Amino acid sequence: MPIPHALQTYFQLLAMRLRAALGPNALGLYVYGSLTQDAFEARRSDLDCVGLLQRRLSAAQVRRLRAQLRELARKDARTRRLQLTLLLKRELFLANGDGWGYQFGRLERTGSDGNPIIWANIRDTGLVVFGPEPAAFLPRLTRRLMQAALVRELGYLREELVSLTSSRWRGRQSYRRYAVLTICRILYTQRTSRVVSKRRAAGWALHNLPPRHQGIVRLATRPVSVSGGHLPLHAIRGLLTYAAARLNPVDDRRGTSRRRYV
Repeated sequence: MPIPHALQTYFQLLAMRLRAALGPNALGLYVYGSLTQDAFEARRSDLDCVGLLQRRLSAAQVRRLRAQLRELARKDARTRRLQLTLLLKRELFLANGDGWGYQFGRLERTGSDGNPIIWANIRDTGLVVFGPEPAAFLPRLTRRLMQAALVRELGYLREELVSLTSSRWRGRQSYRRYAVLTICRILYTQRTSRVVSKRRAAGWALHNLPPRHQGIVRLATRPVSVSGGHLPLHAIRGLLTYAAARLNPVDDRRGTSRRRYV
């Protein structure tokens, strides 16, 4: 499904703001996520995109970009749902690289987890707002690289759902729903090497996961008005444990990572 014209126009406006703030340091802007995977919900979905940088942001560029984004937010309410990541071209797959993120109305230095999953989405179904095609600059997305990224993604969920006692997200039903659907995506990508929407991955999971885990997936896919909004934590942790077992290291000669899933 093509991206609605109104949103294409919005991303063009965002591109103008990036260029005004950063000049030639802004190499490109790329849209990914639900908008590019036929899963966008106009009232709920984020506007996910990545800005490609030639070099690190200077203090002056950060000030100018914050001002430009404030002005865009003032003029267009959709900016409240903007999730913009800014990454250096030479550090796309570098964990702990230099990166910035804009969400919830704030631009902050976030670092980078070197996530190739996002770039696989951009390569396969993403929208190039401006800049070179991904094939012109992306390093090869190997199975080893993708496996390591899936390990990290599941590790982030484990941290919030299990190990981080002070987690502010664990008790939120919206986060639990997000976690279940994200685990479905992780398992789908691990099985197929493809990146699809959470909705499509959940549909796959309902036909491929053991019956004991299908119930929590079914709850996560139902509207809150139908499910009652309650997703039990013990069931989510069970699904998380199952996913960790599926992602255990295998023979390195097959091209997958030997890192332990945490």
